[in-house]
Amino acid sequence: LSRAEGNGKIAEGSAKDVKSFTHQTCRHILVQKQSEALRISEEIHTGKISFNEAAFKYSEDKAGAHGLLGWKSQGELDQDFWAAALTCREGDWLREPVKTQWGWHIIMVQGRKTMKKK
Repeated sequence: LSRAEGNGKIAEGSAKDVKSFTHQTCRHILVQKQSEALRISEEIHTGKISFNEAAFKYSEDKAGAHGLLGWKSQGELDQDFWAAALTCREGDWLREPVKTQWGWHIIMVQGRKTMKKK
C-alpha cells in the first residue's frame, strides 16, 4: 500500500468507536465527470500514482492549494462531502468518488480534532 496511502475502503466499526470532534482536515481531488474520478481513483488504488500526486496533477479545485482544504467544520463543507468524510478513517482515502454541487470528489481525511470557538 506504499503509494496508495491507504486502502480506500470505508472505515469499519460503530459510531461509538469514533472520537468526538468538530473539525476535519481533508485533501480532495475535484473533477467534473464521474468517469474521470473513477479512473483517477483506480490509478491511486493500484499504486500508479499517489493521492498527493493525483491531487496536484488532476484536481480542478480553484483554491489553488492542490486539494488541501485545511481544518474545516461541518458548516464550512458541503454536507455530502462532510458525511462521506465521516465514513473514512483518519489518514486514509475513499475509493468511491462523492458527488456534490461542485463536481466529483475523491476524499482523503488527514486529521480530526476539536477546536474551541474563538
